[in-house]
Amino acid sequence: MDDDLIATGLDELEDIFYIFTPEGDFVEWNEQLPAVSGYAGEELDSMEPTELFSGGDQDAIEDAVDTVIDRRIRTAVQANLETKGGREIAYELSMSPLEPNDELEAIVGIGRDITDRLEQERRLQDMAQEIQELSMPVVEIWDGVILTTVVGSLDTQKAEMLTEDLLDRIDATEAAVALIDITEVAALDTATAQHLIDTINAVNLLGADVVITGISPEIAQTLVQLGVRLDGVETQSSLMEGLRVALTWQGVGLE
Repeated sequence: MDDDLIATGLDELEDIFYIFTPEGDFVEWNEQLPAVSGYAGEELDSMEPTELFSGGDQDAIEDAVDTVIDRRIRTAVQANLETKGGREIAYELSMSPLEPNDELEAIVGIGRDITDRLEQERRLQDMAQEIQELSMPVVEIWDGVILTTVVGSLDTQKAEMLTEDLLDRIDATEAAVALIDITEVAALDTATAQHLIDTINAVNLLGADVVITGISPEIAQTLVQLGVRLDGVETQSSLMEGLRVALTWQGVGLE
């Protein structure tokens, strides 16, 4: 393949691409590296790869490079790229050894801006925290997604109220996903487990999917001992991960 064609293709990448020697000298890079970093080609020629990153992350970059050199394996690391103007940008970097003749000649690196992904994760964490502080039994947290939090035990009366509230809210909002968080359920007995299953079945009858969140190792062990099966029900260990699944089902783009 023509070298110019390869170079053109690399320049079209949104990611930064670069090659450097084991001694730390840049050999090649695509147009994104100077565009993002603010350093001209002549400046990059005189720099080492670690100098592109903020002081607190340089050790992590050095460790990743050492791993590639010593173990000859691809290594990933997250670090803040520091531009010439002092701006820090969160990047996920992947570095791999180039060994055309079984000798390490260079290291190739690809870096992806993960600013948006980290912001999405922060928003999910904030949303999960806000939801856990809500006192309403059933709330619509996103278009088509509702959530309820079970606290303490789930007796017959409480289960009936929970099911009724969930079904009413699903009908009113046309929700497609119902999140049921049981983080605050300290213990689970046979009756509580059965009430939970009945609630799930009722929600499914209205055509909504269910995500159970906050299942602790102790609760999981109890479910197994009781012979309770949650076949076809999505389960996640935390509310944040449950939110991620529910929003993904609703077509909300999360990287």
